Amino acid sequence: MKYAIIIARSVLGLIYLVFGLDFFFHFVSHIVSFPPLDDKANAFLGELAAAKYFFPFLKVIEIICGLFLIINRYTLFFILAVFPITINIFLFHAFLACPVVLLGATMLVLNLFLMVVYRKYYISLFTVSPGN
Repeated sequence: MKYAIIIARSVLGLIYLVFGLDFFFHFVSHIVSFPPLDDKANAFLGELAAAKYFFPFLKVIEIICGLFLIINRYTLFFILAVFPITINIFLFHAFLACPVVLLGATMLVLNLFLMVVYRKYYISLFTVSPGN
């Protein structure tokens, strides 16, 4: 199980790091060709890009989270930090970019696996009424 955790954490971190860096340096498209997106997906991404801060901010967060997952520091925090991003990536792929849904599904499975494995550390977050 120890190796499965290391692999899941490292792969998730690597995905976030690579795609975060790709936003700034554009190297993935030279290695892998993704199928073109349809009009709805392009319109959605175009609207997000219209807010000039959104993608740079998101990608910096992805790079930071990916690095910390790879080096295994503050892992519990960064697993939670990337979870909303992972959910949105999965939903985007599931509803708007179906040809590449495998990437979003893989990220979601890895993120959920890590959350389940570390659930004993998260249990106190679900306290109904914290003591004073």
